[in-house]
Amino acid sequence: MLVAAEVSVARPVRLRVFAAIALVLAPWAPGRSAEVVCPPSAAVPTPADLAEASRNARDHGALWRFQKNGRPGYLYGTIHIANLEWAMPGPTIGRALRDADTIAIEADPGDPATGAGMAAPQKPGEAPSLPPGLMARLRSQAARACEPWDSLTSMPPLMMVTRLTLLDARWDGLHTDYSIEAVLASFARKTGKSLATLETIAVQRAAIVAGSPAEQALEVEARLEALENGSARKAMAVIANAWARGDLEALARLYEPADARIALEQMAGSRNPAIAARIDELHREGRRLFAAAGVLHMVGDAPVQKLLAERGFAIERVPLDAR
Repeated sequence: MLVAAEVSVARPVRLRVFAAIALVLAPWAPGRSAEVVCPPSAAVPTPADLAEASRNARDHGALWRFQKNGRPGYLYGTIHIANLEWAMPGPTIGRALRDADTIAIEADPGDPATGAGMAAPQKPGEAPSLPPGLMARLRSQAARACEPWDSLTSMPPLMMVTRLTLLDARWDGLHTDYSIEAVLASFARKTGKSLATLETIAVQRAAIVAGSPAEQALEVEARLEALENGSARKAMAVIANAWARGDLEALARLYEPADARIALEQMAGSRNPAIAARIDELHREGRRLFAAAGVLHMVGDAPVQKLLAERGFAIERVPLDAR
C-alpha cells in the first residue's frame, strides 16, 4: 500500500524541526477555483507549534537494536505518510539517531533524482493502454485532490494512481510532506551524518510499476476503485495508526488473507533479502547504522529483522513509549 519514495513533482520547502530536522512541505499551485473543496494541506508549523511538538514528543513506529562483531546499530520501521506529532522523534528514537554515524533509508526523498526517476514516463510498449472512461475517472480523482492534471499525465498510470491514493490520506490529516524518511534524511544532513540508501530508484519504481501492460491496466482499475469507494483511504489510516502504536501484530493480521499475503510479498517481502544484505554490507564497512525501511518490511514470513538474524546479527526489539 505505501511505498518508500514520495511520488511528487512539487518543489519542496524545508523547515526546521526539533533544532535539526527539516520537513519537506509541498506548496499548493495557485489559481484553483474557490468552489473546489480541497483536502487540507500540511500546515507550515510555527515556532510555537514546533516547541509544543518537541515538549510532547513520543516515540512511534518499531525499533530494533542489533549487534554483530561487537558493533551495534538500529533497525527502524517507518511510515510514508504522517503528521507533525508523529514526525517529531521521541526520546528513544532521538538517542538512537544521535548514536549512529550513518542514517540508511530506502531512498532519499530529498534527492531530485528520486522523484524524477519514480515519475519518469514508461518506455514504448511497457505502458498500459487505458480506455477513455478509466482516464476520465483518474482525471476526476485528480480534480478531487486539487492536483493539477498536467503534473500527472507523464507518469506511469500505476504511479499516477499511487500518487492520488497517497494524497487522499490528507483528509485524515496524514501527509507525505511529513514522511519519516524525509525527516531522517534531513536529520542526517543537518547533523553532518552520512546518508546511505538501501535500494536503487529502479527497485523502488519496480515495486509500484510492475506487470505486463494488460496486468497494469487491471491493477490501475482495481486501485482506482479502492480510491473511489474509500477503502484505500481506510486501509492507509489503519496501517498508519498501527505504525504509530508500533503494533506489528495488527499489521500482520491485515495481511493474513491469502490475496493480501501475496500482495505483501510482491510489494515488500520480495525486496527484504536485498535490504538485509545492504544493511549487512554497510555494517561490514564499520558504520554505526540507523537503518530505516517501511514498516511493512517488518511483517510477513521473512521480515528484515529475521533476515538480519539469519546473517548473524543479534537483534532485539526496543520498547517504545507509544506502545
